[in-house]
Amino acid sequence: MSDKRGTEDPKAEAVVTESEDFQYALRALLAAYQPVLEQQLNLIANPQELQRQLQAGRQTCAEEFAEAYALFEKFLTEDVAQRLLPAQARELLGPIEQWRWCFLHIRCCLVFGWLACRWPRTFRGFAYYLYEYWRCVRQVIGNPVSDPPTAEQRRDFERLVNVLAAAFKPYLSDQLASVEFPAGVPQEVIAGTIDCFTDDQFGCQIFERLLTTEAARALFGEAAFQEHSQQPSFWFCRCWCLCSLCFGCCLGRARSIPQIVVCFQDYLRCLGDCFRPLTCELTDPQGCVAEQGNVALSAIGVDIDGTAAGLGFSHYILEWSQDSITWFATNFNYPPIPPGGGTQGNIPVVSGLLAFLDTTTLNEGLTFIRMTVVAVNGTTRTCGPINFELFRQDVRITGIDYDFNLNTNPYDPAAEFIETVPALCTRPSGVFEVSFGESITVQGSAFVGGCAAKQIRRYSLDYQPGFVTDPMMGPWTNFWNVFYGPDPNQFLVMNERRDNSDLIAAWGAWTPCWVNPVPPHNVICGVTDPQGELYPTSWPTTFNPPCGFSGLVTLRLTVEDAANYLYYDTQRIWLDNKWPCAAIRITAVPPCAVVNLSQFANPPDCSVPWQLPLVGIAYDEYIDYALPFTRPNDNFDFYRVKVAKQGGSWVQIPVPGPGGSCFFGTSRVGDPVARCISGPYDPAHLDPSAILGLLTNFDLRALDPLCSSQVPYSVPPDLLLPRGECCDYMFWLWVQDRTIFSGGPHWAEAFWPVRICNDLKS
Repeated sequence: MSDKRGTEDPKAEAVVTESEDFQYALRALLAAYQPVLEQQLNLIANPQELQRQLQAGRQTCAEEFAEAYALFEKFLTEDVAQRLLPAQARELLGPIEQWRWCFLHIRCCLVFGWLACRWPRTFRGFAYYLYEYWRCVRQVIGNPVSDPPTAEQRRDFERLVNVLAAAFKPYLSDQLASVEFPAGVPQEVIAGTIDCFTDDQFGCQIFERLLTTEAARALFGEAAFQEHSQQPSFWFCRCWCLCSLCFGCCLGRARSIPQIVVCFQDYLRCLGDCFRPLTCELTDPQGCVAEQGNVALSAIGVDIDGTAAGLGFSHYILEWSQDSITWFATNFNYPPIPPGGGTQGNIPVVSGLLAFLDTTTLNEGLTFIRMTVVAVNGTTRTCGPINFELFRQDVRITGIDYDFNLNTNPYDPAAEFIETVPALCTRPSGVFEVSFGESITVQGSAFVGGCAAKQIRRYSLDYQPGFVTDPMMGPWTNFWNVFYGPDPNQFLVMNERRDNSDLIAAWGAWTPCWVNPVPPHNVICGVTDPQGELYPTSWPTTFNPPCGFSGLVTLRLTVEDAANYLYYDTQRIWLDNKWPCAAIRITAVPPCAVVNLSQFANPPDCSVPWQLPLVGIAYDEYIDYALPFTRPNDNFDFYRVKVAKQGGSWVQIPVPGPGGSCFFGTSRVGDPVARCISGPYDPAHLDPSAILGLLTNFDLRALDPLCSSQVPYSVPPDLLLPRGECCDYMFWLWVQDRTIFSGGPHWAEAFWPVRICNDLKS
């Protein structure tokens, strides 16, 4: 069981440690350790033997297991086992012949715990020792594992590893969270909250989550499980095994004789806890309790703490109510978390987490909790209800411009707004972070309430350049505020600031609220009519001419309650207020000159393309030149080129590329040189040093009635130019990026008119 050191009565512990049975078992334990310690001392006095062992190489896995079995076979004899067990256990078990399988199984538990905890293990390392533990248990109960294992045995071991993964994941999630967000660790170390005993029970906690009913079925095999589980002592054998796993784990980390003795004392205390009466106790939550986000479950809720354990424990069931009349057993996520879920708790809990209650569908305010603990013989014990005030802290940014597509969830400070970019010509498809531009709207929840004196007073939105997760870090620039009046009717509208509401909004005509037009925009509200509406406005991100604000920024939502407490949420977004540049030219002939087909069809052979080079610029700036040139910083989408005869329809021209011809160019062409243009470039007044590149070649055969059938695309009749005639044509270039704003993506277009004569002879 989990360590409860320091919570027991010291007088009662003294009686146990001074008893003859305790001293007898302790002497057996120390005698088992004595050869190990003497061997280490002999190596100090015999350097030649030490050198020989070093040259022989590291201890093999087989030698490691042999050492462990030798240690615990010497310690845990049948006599020692009977003397260290509580009187209730000896009475329950009866003659040794009835429970010898359990006794031998306990040795396997001791070995597994000792080897798995001798130094920090990875999940794969745990899985190896779990495999040997499984083989040991199967051997001693008379159901040995075949070599190689049968298909059924393989499935059982796979189930065991899956249970181990669920038991191991909370430890990894906790470690990862500490590594990802280490801001509070230095303070905890300095304050002494983190010391040399921190996380020293991680191994035992993994074992507690591992010993589920599902694991027992896979460990024994279904037939053996059905046979042994019918015995009255089976439940105690499982509890004894858990105590032995934790005892072995403690011994594996012990570095001195006193530490070994402390481990043994905890072992006896654990065995005594196996016989405590069926216990049902709810301790938390109580008072005003705030919801907490659980990243692993992608949910908000509260922890339910207490005790569900004791003699013959089978499982426990929790229920909630918000009127103390109608009760529900839903919304509870039982350990192990993750993955959570289930309809009941199958692991005994002593002064710990019983479940995580998902409060997403609950109302804020008074909430009741009760619990029923069930024994293997069907008897039950009920406790509660306890009650608490559910304090809803629904503070989160969920969307930008009504885009709610996050790659994780709003509770993750590193969540990104993403899009799926389809394949186009030589461009592969992929999922990338998106960018937003121009005036943006912000959606989300800005609500706190459910407890007295903790109703919402105001909320505000701020920003700062770059990506930060600490809402207290760095200078923030405010751009939006909403202040609530003291009238109780105001809370009717406060409830609207939930889920995916418009956080940036002006109050409608039915309310006496008004918006200050000068930034930061302040929404001032008095008494709000229940029929009042909200009309979305926006935050103009182009506030810094000439190119607006562009780059990775962090938004911060702050909610203040009536007691002046602050609640935060941050969200990263990319802003792009840089428009693409489009310019198109025909440089093969002088400006204002007529294009004669004979200049390009020489000789006028229909089987050979008559290429007219179209040059220009199809360019979109990188959002931030100090960051890697990948999406969304590289926000270029595509360009396309079309041509039309005066009064006729447009025809798209293929764009050559490394993968062949396509009707879209997916790479930049040329460079306008000038940077940070807010709004479309003027293609007629480019920077003198602007660089033009080849956009595409227009095959003039498409205009000739005799040769148009040779081009690889359909040509409408109204594009054709009969021989001996001239007409005006217009070339059109369209360039766009992938920025999301109210008008669609940023785009730019350019035109180049030209007079073309078909001077070829009929």
